[in-house]
Amino acid sequence: MSVIDVFHAPRDFTFSDFDTRDVSLSDGDTVMLRFPRLDASTVRALADSVRRHREETLARYSTDRIVNAIAQAVELWTDPSYSERRLAEHLIPAITGYDASMVRIELKRYMRMFRRRELLRFVDDELDCPQMLDEYRPNRSGGYTRLYGPELSFHVFSSNVPGIPVWSMTMSLLTKSSILGKSSFDEPLMPVLFARSLASVDSDMADALAIVPWHGGTADLEDAAIGEADAVIAYGSSHTTEAIRPRVRAGKPFLSYGAKIGFALIGHEALRADLYADTVHRMAIDVATYDQQSCLAPQTMFVERGGAVPPAHVAELLACELESQQRKYPRSTPSEEESLAIQRLRSAVQMKALMLGAGPLAGACESDDDSMASDDPFVIQSRSDTDWTVLYYPSVGMADSLSTPLNRTINVVAVDHVEDALPVLRPYTQWLQTCGVALEPDRLFAVAQRVGAMSIDRICPLGEMNRAKSGWHHDGGFNLLDLVHAVDIERNTDVYCDGFDMDVE
Repeated sequence: MSVIDVFHAPRDFTFSDFDTRDVSLSDGDTVMLRFPRLDASTVRALADSVRRHREETLARYSTDRIVNAIAQAVELWTDPSYSERRLAEHLIPAITGYDASMVRIELKRYMRMFRRRELLRFVDDELDCPQMLDEYRPNRSGGYTRLYGPELSFHVFSSNVPGIPVWSMTMSLLTKSSILGKSSFDEPLMPVLFARSLASVDSDMADALAIVPWHGGTADLEDAAIGEADAVIAYGSSHTTEAIRPRVRAGKPFLSYGAKIGFALIGHEALRADLYADTVHRMAIDVATYDQQSCLAPQTMFVERGGAVPPAHVAELLACELESQQRKYPRSTPSEEESLAIQRLRSAVQMKALMLGAGPLAGACESDDDSMASDDPFVIQSRSDTDWTVLYYPSVGMADSLSTPLNRTINVVAVDHVEDALPVLRPYTQWLQTCGVALEPDRLFAVAQRVGAMSIDRICPLGEMNRAKSGWHHDGGFNLLDLVHAVDIERNTDVYCDGFDMDVE
């Protein structure tokens, strides 16, 4: 049986005891995941170790050197034969339940976001002068400014989307922060593999990182890590992030990324006779990718009337596309609670349709044109189990909720104009994040102007909702600026100090 260590620590740090967990693979083999047993003193010792290594190496690196090291580590992942990539492609599907082909494709696409040119764009987008992370540089007021990142950042990684920890780790490294990362037992591998990639490029820099898994809610370990850290970055459910918030003292940066709701606005122009098939295919990609577990994924799609196909027909076509996606990339197995939630939602919409005198649909791609012509709510669902579900509503008033139980469960809501969706979105503003659009250019900015006022932070093409670009403002904030603090040498301070130069008259 192969033994895989799902932790990373500085080279001079040793753990005294370990636990293991077996994972069964699709080929019948079993691997053993090994991880250290932890107590609060071990967590504090890890924090001390990575902080010391940061002071010796990372804090003295130039921003360019850090960018180049990350880029070199990421470049390794472009090689299909790279050992860490092959391990990720082999084990992550077995650990998470995601389809192996989907993991392979999405991981490759995701890692490309951290190539050197993307990292430079990422840094330049937020910092007028990235060299301020290295030294005092002239500012617009006539003085000088230096930006300082946290000595130690504590990261709580989520398990819903493989690869997300890479973003979080990169963000901290660019601010020259050491990292203490808590990984999830539901996906403990990816942050460790990325740390190993960094170690193969710059082992001294990788000594400023520690990644260890423990069960969420282990208060003594979390309190030790939070107490040691100068900044806390937490991903996960809203329950997870809100449980951490009150334990972070005032004044300490706390970046929390909890559950969010994505939605799409599809204009009639995207449903022309020559375009609707591609539009529906893109809708299905956004729903199927990682089974909507990403906070970027759509839960409701608003489809405008007036196209070559009516919204009800779009719902039917989407059902067919989701069936195709299921054959290509089978959905992961949901929990019993998630399955029951999907069944309850299906039943509720079917009951609503019956009360209105409509005949609810069941089964993929089995309806006829007459049933699609009626403008009543209906359900189209996978032939077996809860693999996917399309819930159609003929008006925004019919939809009981814009959120769904995920796992490829999507609301399709018909509107006369995409702007009609905005009032119904307003009660959800604190949870809204990504808006996918399929609109002509003349409408894009007018709609974006109104949507942007509703606390969303990202507008993107339909079909790319799960694929945020480098430099985007996660939850409307900044990735680097929210972590650093600025120190200014005020105007004329240097001139005043010149007066103490004995060689100057």
